[in-house]
Amino acid sequence: MTTTIFNKIKKYPIVFIGSGISKRFLDNFPNWNELLESYWNQTNQSTGYYSYLTSLKKDYSKSFTGDELTHKIHTSVADFIEDKFNTMFNNNELQIEGLTPEIAYKDDISPFKYSICQRFSVCNIRNDIDKEELSFFIEFLKNAKIIITTNYDPFIETLLKSKHIEFQKYIGNKGFFDDTIGWAELYKIHGDVTDPNSIIINQLDYDNYDKNSVLISAKILSNLINTPIIFLGYSLTDRNVQKLLTDFSSQFPKEDDRKSAERIIVVQYEKNKMDIDPRYSKNDKNIPYIEIRTDNYKKIFKDISEINEGLTPSEILRYKRIIRDLIVNEGHKSNLDKILVSPSDIENLEKSIIEGKNLVVAIGDKALVYAHINNEQYIEDYILENNQIGLESSIKVLTASPHNCWIPFAKQIKKLKMRNIKLKNHEKLKINKRIENQGSLSKIMDSIKIDKVNSSKVFNSISDIKNSNVGPFKETQIIIKNIKNIPIEEIKKFITTEGIKEFKTNQGDIKTGLRKLFCAYDLLVNGDIERV
Repeated sequence: MTTTIFNKIKKYPIVFIGSGISKRFLDNFPNWNELLESYWNQTNQSTGYYSYLTSLKKDYSKSFTGDELTHKIHTSVADFIEDKFNTMFNNNELQIEGLTPEIAYKDDISPFKYSICQRFSVCNIRNDIDKEELSFFIEFLKNAKIIITTNYDPFIETLLKSKHIEFQKYIGNKGFFDDTIGWAELYKIHGDVTDPNSIIINQLDYDNYDKNSVLISAKILSNLINTPIIFLGYSLTDRNVQKLLTDFSSQFPKEDDRKSAERIIVVQYEKNKMDIDPRYSKNDKNIPYIEIRTDNYKKIFKDISEINEGLTPSEILRYKRIIRDLIVNEGHKSNLDKILVSPSDIENLEKSIIEGKNLVVAIGDKALVYAHINNEQYIEDYILENNQIGLESSIKVLTASPHNCWIPFAKQIKKLKMRNIKLKNHEKLKINKRIENQGSLSKIMDSIKIDKVNSSKVFNSISDIKNSNVGPFKETQIIIKNIKNIPIEEIKKFITTEGIKEFKTNQGDIKTGLRKLFCAYDLLVNGDIERV
């Protein structure tokens, strides 16, 4: 496999994400100019949009050039559109669902910004995207120490929540003033769809933002020595990129320029270019950085997703936050119990805090701490997608359990391969034996033997199977036999509610049947598994 500069990164990065990434994955996602033009058309102007831009360009070209000129034009036209749009709204010439002139007045809301929030609240993923690339993008986000975005839309947090990845979100300047954890944090620095007043789009918004941008730079510089920064979804001339690079200039350590350049990587989209060739560059302030022009984002996402510092940023967030709460809020109390925890104990630790127990926590390495996780706990965590059991602990469960004991594991094997984790020989033998027995959906379906009447029927829903009035074991068998005919969401709902509940309360054939169903569903979603 081709080695890239991203393979050399060993620390979880700080990631800046611009509109180009949302445009890459989301349906009908506009750039700034397209957004403003759409609102210009709503205000019924007699002058054409581009005619107005041309007049602004003529006025400002004596004082501004390049991207600063474009920025000045766009913020000025945003001022104009906002004024016209808000006037029309207050005159009842246009309506906005959920907003009235009374509410706008009492809550000091700009109808224009409220409408923008509505526009970006819906995130529909494009039909033509590379689904594997999207999967790698989620893993990439999972491995970001801090995510900073100028996008208003909730695309990033929606993806993180879909995989139960814990993070802390800050809007605007919130968080930059605070003593935050510094791990698994998402900063929406240009605003968020949940707060119209946070939206940055007009000239005054940007003027106020610029005054406080030093806070962003300070937050990043505190991590810069050991943590690389990656810009995605921006052009190389983007004002946000250039301004941040300039803010860094006075704080860079004195070192070789090429070493400094490797701290900052700017990725710019170039259609159909699959190479990832880094080029040493400097901006007009003499700040060195690495420039990459490519369309091969899948490779970039994959390489970053393979970084492994032991715990993911979201796991570190949980530990740091809990331990800080214990020490800062409870440490002054005299009645303290002692507890030794490992990553799998973190949920119980949180419960102890909620229940008001006072604890001193020691975190040891694997030589000192061992928490036994049985395969039933593993299955519940896996099926409910709680993501509380780490990859290392999961592998221990898989290798400790007999290979003929049905346990879903396709996601874990994919993680092994993505992170390029090497197994010990005895672990590899056990995992491959499990793959041989349980790694094929068609093999599981073929192993199901049911009566002639039900084997000749085609069932297209769980309710149809339930209406056939068979027992719980046979019901599970029929679901497996027809698993490709039933909508995935329907199967997921069944196994995460009824299925997991029955699994925890039953024994014998029913429990075994449910184990096999969990494996079949896992392979339906994640695909068959190849040997490691």
